[in-house]
Amino acid sequence: MTMGPICIAPEYKRQGYGKILLDYGFEQAKSLGVGALCFEGNIDFYGRSGCVEASEYGIHYHGLPEGADASFFLYRELIPGYLEGITGEYATTKGYFVDEAEAEEFDKQFPPKEKLKLPGQIFG
Repeated sequence: MTMGPICIAPEYKRQGYGKILLDYGFEQAKSLGVGALCFEGNIDFYGRSGCVEASEYGIHYHGLPEGADASFFLYRELIPGYLEGITGEYATTKGYFVDEAEAEEFDKQFPPKEKLKLPGQIFG
């Protein structure tokens, strides 16, 4: 299973809310029987909740050449030993990819708003 992203308004950052949401999400996934999660993120944040680089478990990110930096690709085991002895390749689900032209058409249904690029955004 995959998850994310977690977003916290700038005025609430560094107050523990992101970790609360993350840990709650892990608990909910585990209650559904999910054994492990693979996702993209910053190890400095996600590492505080037990996440590690997926390559440590032999799980590689689709399309990256051997030896490429995949430190953004993380893994969290929810059921101990769930993927023991299993290796493989992870490909991001198609639901994360957006057709920009379709999105623009969809957005035309709503009153116009100014598009902003704010501090902290990954993509601009």
